Amino acid sequence: MDGDGEGAPESDVRRVLSTRRMKVALDYRPALFSRAGIGRYVRELGYALARIPGFDLHLFGHGWKRPIEGEHAGTLHRSRVPGRALPALAWIGLDAPRLAGRPAVFHWTDYVFPPIRRGGPRIVQTVHDVAFLESDAWHGAASDRLRGRFERAVRRADLLLCPSRATERALARHLPGAGEVRVIPFGVDHVHRHQASAERGRAAAHELLGTGDRYLVTVGTLEPRKNHATLLAALSHLAGRGLVIPLICIGGPGWNTARLEQRLVSGNLTFPCAWTGPIADRSMFDLVAAARGMVYPSSLEGFGFPPLEALELGLPVLAGDCAALRETAGDAALFVDGSDPAALAVAIEQLLDEPADARTKAWQQRRRAFTWAECARAHEDAYTSGIEQSA
Repeated sequence: MDGDGEGAPESDVRRVLSTRRMKVALDYRPALFSRAGIGRYVRELGYALARIPGFDLHLFGHGWKRPIEGEHAGTLHRSRVPGRALPALAWIGLDAPRLAGRPAVFHWTDYVFPPIRRGGPRIVQTVHDVAFLESDAWHGAASDRLRGRFERAVRRADLLLCPSRATERALARHLPGAGEVRVIPFGVDHVHRHQASAERGRAAAHELLGTGDRYLVTVGTLEPRKNHATLLAALSHLAGRGLVIPLICIGGPGWNTARLEQRLVSGNLTFPCAWTGPIADRSMFDLVAAARGMVYPSSLEGFGFPPLEALELGLPVLAGDCAALRETAGDAALFVDGSDPAALAVAIEQLLDEPADARTKAWQQRRRAFTWAECARAHEDAYTSGIEQSA
């Protein structure tokens, strides 16, 4: 294209002009209070949106809890207002848009969303997964509460965003006619910003495990659908046959996992095992980079950051055989029924014996679809289309 800009499509020009005058607010609280999952998405999306020229990004960060350490991009609106006080503030006119700079678009990034009065900005809602609609077992006593919140959000939202076709299909199955939906995959190239070091990871792993043997790593909040207990059973089975494989488990405590937590810290397993709890990103990626492979035997995902992050760091990956992970990892990973200990044990042996070259090449072909720059551009288009439609 010539320097005078001739030949630029009219739609592109209109989109850029709309973006420059558009103020967008993200519910940024997941990024302030969590490192994993939704927090990861919100934080990295904020970084990427802030790099778009002319994008006026505002971050809704009101909450009582002390935030985790970390940087942010955009204008942060932050006070220590308890979440339970937000409805009362909204009732007197201080709803989330007023507290976040009066944006044209407000993006609800989680199902615990701040109140917005009728007649306010357009609302975008990210639907990460619908696990609480699939089975009560995945969220236990919280399922009914999550369903209620989620259905209210869907009714209010002008646009729904899903990170995978699998989530889009599940949403349509459970809530047909939910409204306009766009599929926007997340990025995974954030791992390189942390400059993971396998050398640091090996040193940390030796301290955690008390052995220099190469280990497997699993990453994720402890919760039933992630199948941590099945993984422990599979590794115990292999140890009983003489194949002792150390494991490092990274992730915070979740729900319905008291027995699992006790096993992880008991020291009574038949193989070396360390549970780190939630740790800083750099430490996590160091441990991942030094591992023999990642095992992520989840039964249900909406996107699945950890296996794709491991692939981006060059690790072989064994993942649970669910629709979203099949969609995102494709031929780059091995898959297994994560709820079957015997099948998982066989698959772990295959993971360790199989040459990684073919799967590494498969990921190199797929990784271009999972960048935060592309994710941010797709979000920008979604926000802008909403402004144009309401103009």
